Amino acid sequence: MTELDYIHGYGSVEEQRLRDQARILAPVVIEPLTFREYAKVLEVGCGVGAELELLLEYFPTLSLTGIEIGQSHLQAAKNRLPDRVTLVQGDAKSLPFPDHTFDAVLTIWVLEHVDDPEQVMREALRVLKPDGRLICTEVDNATMHFSGQFPMIQYWWQLFNAQQAEAGGDPFIGRKLLELALDLSARDIQATTIKPVSSTETPARRIEFLDYLEELFTSGVEHLQQSALITPEMLTELQSEFTRAKADPNAHCEYHGVRLICSP
Repeated sequence: MTELDYIHGYGSVEEQRLRDQARILAPVVIEPLTFREYAKVLEVGCGVGAELELLLEYFPTLSLTGIEIGQSHLQAAKNRLPDRVTLVQGDAKSLPFPDHTFDAVLTIWVLEHVDDPEQVMREALRVLKPDGRLICTEVDNATMHFSGQFPMIQYWWQLFNAQQAEAGGDPFIGRKLLELALDLSARDIQATTIKPVSSTETPARRIEFLDYLEELFTSGVEHLQQSALITPEMLTELQSEFTRAKADPNAHCEYHGVRLICSP
């Protein structure tokens, strides 16, 4: 996948959105992880370094490396992260590291954007030590759900998924992780559903989740306008529906994913 295929665009606004997203979802995405002290950890598709920044905060003894194919995102990570984090530009399908290098390899919201997730996972398993762990935290966009009647939100999400698939990605990759791990002869496989967004389980965060989802949806406006898929009136209706959802305490949102953990 190239930079031009990224529906959310590039620049300082998107960089901050990704950092905000990482912090909002950290209690589910980062907090439950465990690592051996001083472990060598690689994040594949590290983007602007938002997850690496959090890993430093949660696990300060880790030796962290990030690899990213996009120059603009990689530069944003370099501008933000300390020198102790190694950042490399490269292709996740052909990692520039020797076999058995890392104790853990992470993908976080990455496999949805690549055209060959099996090869990315194969490479991740290759660079793991024999007792290492591959930890994939990925989306299943079919789980996005709003209670109540919000037809524009639903339609907008369908556009997002169609555009991602057209670009070569897979918006439903989460539900396929277990099968991919089995095909790659991984061992000690665990695949569990996670709920990064669940206002029914965490009602105190309902408005925070809705704000996050509105930013996620509107981050694709420029791309969708250039593709002539939306009009200004549709954007206005989308924003109106989010405003209505925030004002209605009975309007809830759900968005689940899958975390796969396995070893070579």
